[in-house]
Amino acid sequence: QGANLVLLARRKERLDKIAKTIDPTGKRILAIESDVTQDGDLEKAVASAKNKFNKIDIAIANAGWSLKGNLEELNLNDYRRQWETNIFGVLRTIYAVLDELKKTQGRLVIISSVKSYIALAGDSAYATSKFALRALCQSLSQELAPDGVSVTHVCPGYVATEIRQVDEQGVFQAEQKEHIPPLLLRSTETTAKQIIKAIARRQPEQVLTSYGKLVVLLQRHVPWLVSWLISLMKIKVVSRSNN
Repeated sequence: QGANLVLLARRKERLDKIAKTIDPTGKRILAIESDVTQDGDLEKAVASAKNKFNKIDIAIANAGWSLKGNLEELNLNDYRRQWETNIFGVLRTIYAVLDELKKTQGRLVIISSVKSYIALAGDSAYATSKFALRALCQSLSQELAPDGVSVTHVCPGYVATEIRQVDEQGVFQAEQKEHIPPLLLRSTETTAKQIIKAIARRQPEQVLTSYGKLVVLLQRHVPWLVSWLISLMKIKVVSRSNN
C-alpha cells in the first residue's frame, strides 16, 4: 500500500529475508531483531524507526503464541510465560509507541483471536490472554479517542502461520506438522488484506473467517446455545499430555 515498513521479530535471518523480498534496496524497510518479552527492546526499535522514517503512523502488535493444557497440567509459571508475550508484550509495544501515535493521530492495531470470545477446555492460558486483549482494546479505544488515535481489535480464526509449530516453551519446532484441517485455514495473504482494510477504515474490531464471525455472533447473542453446542460436541483443544 506504499507504506514504509519496520519489521520486528526474534529471528533476524527471517526478517532480513522478508525485507529483501519486499524492498531489495532497503530504502523503505527496516528489519530489527526484537523480543517483546524483553524490557527496552521496543523502545530501541521505535527510536530506530523514527531515525529512519521520522514518524510512526501505524503500530501492529502481532506477537503471540498458544499454550495448551488443562489447568491441572499447568502451573503459575506456565501462565506467566503465556501472558508475558501475549499481554505484557502488547503492553510493552503500546508504551513504546504511544507518544509517536499521538503525534500523528495514528492507528494502534492489536492482533487477538476469535478465542477472545470463546474458551474451550485445555485452552485457558491462551484464551484468558486473548479475553484480556479484548478488554484492553475496549478501554484504550475510549482513552485514546481524544488524542485521535484509533484502536483496532483483530480477531482471526485459524491462519496458515507458524503459531502451531511453537512448543510449550515458546520455541519454534520446524518438524511440527499442521493439524488444522485445510478447510478451516485462511491464507496469510488474504488475512493481511482484510487487516489492511480494517486499519484504513479505523474499524474498532475486525473478526476474520466466516466461522469466526458466526462464533462471535452466537456468543454475543445466545451464549447459552454456544455452551450447549460445546457440551454436546465435547469440543476441546488438544492438551499438552496428548501432543
